[in-house]
Amino acid sequence: MKFRRRFFLFVSVLFVLALTPIKGSSQDFHLTQADRSIAFLNPAFVGTYKGFERISLLNRNQWIGSGTQFLTSYGMAEFTPGRTRQSERAYAGVAASFSNDVGGDSRMTQKSFGLTASGHLPLAKGHWLDAGIQTAIQQRSADFSKLLYYSQWNGSSLDPSVYSGEENDFANFAFVDAGLGLAYRFEPNQRGELRDGQWSLQTGFSLQHVNRPRLQYNTLSADRLYQKAVIYSCFSLGLNEISTLQFSLTHLRQGGHSESMLGAIYRMKLRGSSQVTNEVSTRCMSAGLYFRSSAAIAPYFSLDFGAFDFGVSYDADLGATSSVFRHSVELNASYTFLKKSAFKGSRLR
Repeated sequence: MKFRRRFFLFVSVLFVLALTPIKGSSQDFHLTQADRSIAFLNPAFVGTYKGFERISLLNRNQWIGSGTQFLTSYGMAEFTPGRTRQSERAYAGVAASFSNDVGGDSRMTQKSFGLTASGHLPLAKGHWLDAGIQTAIQQRSADFSKLLYYSQWNGSSLDPSVYSGEENDFANFAFVDAGLGLAYRFEPNQRGELRDGQWSLQTGFSLQHVNRPRLQYNTLSADRLYQKAVIYSCFSLGLNEISTLQFSLTHLRQGGHSESMLGAIYRMKLRGSSQVTNEVSTRCMSAGLYFRSSAAIAPYFSLDFGAFDFGVSYDADLGATSSVFRHSVELNASYTFLKKSAFKGSRLR
């Protein structure tokens, strides 16, 4: 009972923090598949997967057919030094990540290269406390020479050869960014597979841009990057020996903007893993929906071949902008060293 009271107190604190206003003045890009990018949003989740090393890639093509291009790419390589499956003991997580977000005709670009360190402490059998910290170098750039202005109207069309009279005073700049996170998870077994009636839980809170870096877009003014609070919870329930139902909730709050995403995923096992030799990995198929509070729905489908996992989601905007900005596609792929570390000779048995 004492552990349950502490756990519910922990979750209550997370939601109170998420509802607390945070001052600032600039916002980040967002991704629909929060489950696939949660280690990027919360450093405490780095290294919480099953296996040794993992490489993840995600790409989002937003607002297809709008006449301009918005592309977001994200990648992360994770390592778990000191981790084994033979015993539940504390271990560390380390990750290197990058992101690249390009939007609009001006090629407004955000690049980020970061490092993350996390620690994972067992509280009791199946119960873990996770904490992490991340730092990154971000770069902002743009090319306003690609833009056309009304002053370039030649009487019949906009002519790029006509002098616009506009000055391209955008200053390319870089800054150091930082974030931190805390999480709790319950896993009934070390293999990560749920049987009939078994359940698992992951929940955590993170704060990004804690140093509120200055954004010097030009020589006349400076902006501040909003701090961003992220709450993430994922509950999985084993329906029978081959199927699992997963619900996830992600809430982001950055300055005056807040957004919630609910995911409902059905996962079906196509082939079970070997219980004796551990040489055969589980193969699964997943399908479901993501719902975003900004009036968007995104069907999702993925195939898990054990070490390799591939998924795709399609965003359909249903709000006021749906007549112009309706379609977005998001792809993810990951490879996990499940049986043997790429840097060690030991194998999981």
